[in-house]
Amino acid sequence: MNFIKNTIIFSVATLISRILGYIRDATVAYYFGANVLTDAFYVAWRLPNTLRQLIGEGSFNAAFIPIYSQQERQSIENAKLYASSLFSYYTLILSLITGLVILFAPYFVKIIAPGISKGEGFEVATELVRIVFPYLILIGWTSFFMALLNTRDKFFIPAVSPALLNLSFIFSSVFFVDRFGIYALAYGALIGGLLQFLVQMPQAFKEGLIFKPTLKPHPQIKTTLKRMVPAFAAFGVSQFSFVIDTIIASFLATGAITYLYYGNRIFQLPLGVFIIGLGNALLVSLSKHYSDGNLREFYTSIQTGIKFSIFISLPATAGMVFLGREIVDVLLVRGNFSPYDALITYYALVGYSVGFLGYALTRPFKSGYFAKGDTKTPLISTAFGVFGSIIFALLFTFAFNWGVFGLAFASSLGGFLNVAYLYFRSHFDIDIKDISISFLKNFIAVGFMVLSIEFIKFAIASKIVVVFLSIFISSAVYFVVNTLLKDENSIMFLNILKRKVKVRQ
Repeated sequence: MNFIKNTIIFSVATLISRILGYIRDATVAYYFGANVLTDAFYVAWRLPNTLRQLIGEGSFNAAFIPIYSQQERQSIENAKLYASSLFSYYTLILSLITGLVILFAPYFVKIIAPGISKGEGFEVATELVRIVFPYLILIGWTSFFMALLNTRDKFFIPAVSPALLNLSFIFSSVFFVDRFGIYALAYGALIGGLLQFLVQMPQAFKEGLIFKPTLKPHPQIKTTLKRMVPAFAAFGVSQFSFVIDTIIASFLATGAITYLYYGNRIFQLPLGVFIIGLGNALLVSLSKHYSDGNLREFYTSIQTGIKFSIFISLPATAGMVFLGREIVDVLLVRGNFSPYDALITYYALVGYSVGFLGYALTRPFKSGYFAKGDTKTPLISTAFGVFGSIIFALLFTFAFNWGVFGLAFASSLGGFLNVAYLYFRSHFDIDIKDISISFLKNFIAVGFMVLSIEFIKFAIASKIVVVFLSIFISSAVYFVVNTLLKDENSIMFLNILKRKVKVRQ
């Protein structure tokens, strides 16, 4: 299917960016370690970065792409007028939010991290918020043109653009740390945000997607806002769970916020590489099918998306659980980041990773709802999941004393509650038996994959060799076993590879 091909393109580009992201994390950990200053930065970065995730990975695309696809089918010129009008109002809203946060920065810091609302950490966090928050406008523009390029099946450049942000962080950490200290990271964020926006402009110009801003309201602006508010709330409630984690973590031992950040960053690699790419590509495909009235392909695409999510989720979870400690050590243990810091980070990673399947399965379901113009159901499902995760977080952290693992594990349980609600409320034509058979095949393959990882860990002493060899060999084992079991996803990948080889020949 075309959306699977686009998912693969998106995934390759995102993988490049995420690899640089881990080099970035290793660099930051080396120069700054885990302390009150890094906690202050990650508190400050949490605000615009959370909004970035809302805008870039969820709500805006969910509201914009289905309407833009409909407008473009009617008239390309009308679609441009719609995009031009929306971009202008979009910029005004982002600017207003940025101005308010900068003006009331101390209050936002107190809300998001009440545990550090006094002393040096609070003062530094407040200053960092004021420096870094204009990043929201830059990434908002980036996300807008990413959505436009996605509607033209252009996924690589938009997906690889975050690599420039990571390079900017690395450069700032290495060359500006002596002069600016922790503030070097804030300046790096702003430079990276600008580069992310600029790198998309040549392709946008080539595709005829450059237009003049106008405040003349397009008739579809009202419809977009109606859909965007619940869509924004749906993804906002999801991101709110990470904010809750930060609030609770601020009451734990020093470094807890940093441990959660690094654990979540590693967890985000497979999520960002495959599942977010799947959601973006699937939304474009489903919107076109629904606009054309092709419900058969619409439901077939959702079914395929669910099975692909399972195909990716199970090995990703196993890899992070059984190889996670070695990955954390290789990435972060150097300079000011100690083995103890790595151990607690691994606990956070395990807590997040066990919920990977839940997070992943929400993508095809939500894409189906959004393509039909239903943004309310995903909002309710996400609120249901987050409410559950908050209850679990308070229980695990303060009653069971599970620390950062408890916070991460609570988020995972919230993801499963989220997808359960989406499934039971949906009327999608889904073949559960077919999905269950696919799940069983993938689960069997994961068993062989885990055995290969444990054998490599037993046979080899070097952690860096174990990590890279295990990733390569266990992935191959997983793919081969699934192919022998005649799993559809493995066969599909094999066919795509064969076609690529024939084209080159």
